[in-house]
Order: sequence, then C-alpha cells, then structure tokens
Amino acid sequence: MKPLKSILFWLWLSLILNFQPSMAGENEAVIVMCGPSIKQIKNINQLYEKNLLHLKNIKLICVYHQNELIYHKPSFEEEIITNYQPAIEYIRERDMDWVSFEVIKGIVEIENLFKNNIWTLQFKRIYDQSQGIIFTGGYDLPPSIYGEENNLLTSAATPIRSLYECSFLFHLLGGSQNSDFTAWLESRKSYVILGICLGAQTLNVSTGGTLFQDIPSQIYHLNTIEQVLKLSPDKIHSSIYIKKLHPFEKNLAPAFHQIKFKNHSLWTQKMGLRKSDRPFVLSSHHQSIKNLGKDLVVTATSWDGKVIEAVAHSRYKNVLGVQFHPEYFPLYQKGSRFKTSPRQKPNLNLRSFLFNHPPSMKFHQSLWKWFSEALLGI
Repeated sequence: MKPLKSILFWLWLSLILNFQPSMAGENEAVIVMCGPSIKQIKNINQLYEKNLLHLKNIKLICVYHQNELIYHKPSFEEEIITNYQPAIEYIRERDMDWVSFEVIKGIVEIENLFKNNIWTLQFKRIYDQSQGIIFTGGYDLPPSIYGEENNLLTSAATPIRSLYECSFLFHLLGGSQNSDFTAWLESRKSYVILGICLGAQTLNVSTGGTLFQDIPSQIYHLNTIEQVLKLSPDKIHSSIYIKKLHPFEKNLAPAFHQIKFKNHSLWTQKMGLRKSDRPFVLSSHHQSIKNLGKDLVVTATSWDGKVIEAVAHSRYKNVLGVQFHPEYFPLYQKGSRFKTSPRQKPNLNLRSFLFNHPPSMKFHQSLWKWFSEALLGI
C-alpha cells in the first residue's frame, strides 16, 4: 500500500503545481462579484447590455457568506442588510443562466484573517475560475480589523461580509500584517481587481491600511448636518445628509463632486485623460482611506486633496480602488430624473449631467473600457 500512497501523493502534487486557471472563450470574461444584491446584479446586467462593458459574453459568479442569508432588518433601515435570498430568486425567476452563486462557509476570527485559514481553499477555487473580481459598496468595516476603536458614527452592520472580503483581498494581494505570505497575484499579475466605495476601503484595510471613520467630523471637524450642507459641493461626499433633513422626500439627487488626478495615475495613462481633467463622480460615503495599505498608491483625490478618491497597486497593474460609484446605472440612462432640492419636481437627469460637464461621461466610459480590456488581457 505504501508505494500506491506515494504514487497518489506525487500525482496529486503534480496536478496542484501544474494547475492552470480556466480561461474564458474569446471576448468572454468570468467576473466574480462580492456583495451581490439585486441592485448590483442589475448594474452589471445593464452595463453589459448597453455595451459599457466591452465584452461579447460574461459569466458572473456572485459570492456571499452563508451567515448573510439570515434575515436582518432594523426598524431604521429600508432594506435588508444581510440577505441575498431575494437576489437568488431574482436570478432564478429570470433564468439568468450566466449568473451563479458561491457560498463562503465557516467562521474565521480577526486574528486569523491575514494568513491561510479555512476560507483559503474556497477563495482559491473562485479565483482560479475567473479573470477578475469586483468588491462592491456597503456598510462600514469593523474598525477592530484595522486596530481601532469604534467611532460613534461608524455603522459596521455586515461584519461577516467584512471579515471574509478582507481575508479574500489579503490572499490576493498580501499585506503588511503578514510579510511571510506570498500574494496570489505574484504568479498572476494580470488578474483584475476593482474595489468600489466600501470595496476600495476594504482593499486598503486588507493590505494593512486604516480609515477615517467619519469624513465630516474627522477631516472637516464638523458636528452637525447643517454645517456639512453649508460646505461647497466638492466637500460633501454623500447625499445622506440632505436625506436625513428631509426623510419623506423621494428621488433626491445623489451627491456629485469633482476629483483631480495625481501624477502618473492609472487614469491619465490608460484612459486617455489629462492630469488637468476634473470629472464629476457620484459619491456616497462617510468614511475614506487614511493610512495607505502596503504597495498602494494614490491616483486621485477630492478637489481640496483631503479625501483619497482612488488608489492603484504599485506591483499589480490591474488593481484599482475607487471611492465613488461608476457602476450606478442611472448614470447612463436617458429617462430617469431626480430632485436637485426638496419640494421640487424631478429635474435632473444624471446622464445629461455627466455629458454637460466634460470629461465626466468620457471618464466613466473609459473606466469600464479599461476594466473590460484588462479582463481580456488587452
């Protein structure tokens, strides 16, 4: 039996060492998405159908943790916080066979996030069958992950999601928390990672960085909503403030502000933009990157330079985190309109706004063109 066991062991080891990730067909990409709410699935679907994603075919692997199927709806929230069952049913009812789901199982404590753990093989299986991954927006990260106490304004409402996403990104990129760990992208530097809003913050924390837990109070030293709303639009990073003052108003316009690029940024090099360009972006966050994670570099900031708006990776060319929301599909729709102030009729079309403030629409289109071409290895 010993020779047979030895043969089987070496056969298994050979298969592991010589395994190559499965490649998609021509102009086809397999994309992973964490935080797969119905809204996010609709966003991807619309970006694809309207050719903002320059891909002939896509397959979408939606990832969530098994504990996120627990129904949780606090009285002060309008949405389910951690339940993807509606998204699963939405896909099934519409026979969207290009979408599948992967469930992360088991619990890992914070002290074991940044090393091989019980999630490692689950992450590896997902990673091996994809060309890229999107980490979507959501609720605040638990500050304990980056070694801080909870600010009174921090809302870490989805802790299990935060834990597995931080661990997943650490496996992909490595970080200062564990210098002995070899990042998976070391052997596959072309893999694409896009972090959006919370995703950008998770990207930073997973590599060893920290966050400002509240922009108005910690960066601008303000204490009330009224004080925030007196700021210029380029210093207001969320529409939540005006919504809190007018809770019964519907269809209030999201917050827009301009960003500026840093030298040698990914934008200016790959997206046909100039350093002097100041596109408008849709912003919806009250936290932001503070100390940078390992090997991350700033590529864009707010107009006043106080809020980091985008980061890239110095070692891996297709890693990008953006603090704004380029995936929000009403940005590309002709018909939908929003109120620019309470008690007004809806009068703002987001698509028109971007076109009327060049190069804002070009910037958004270029971002998705970059993402698509990166997935295809162009």
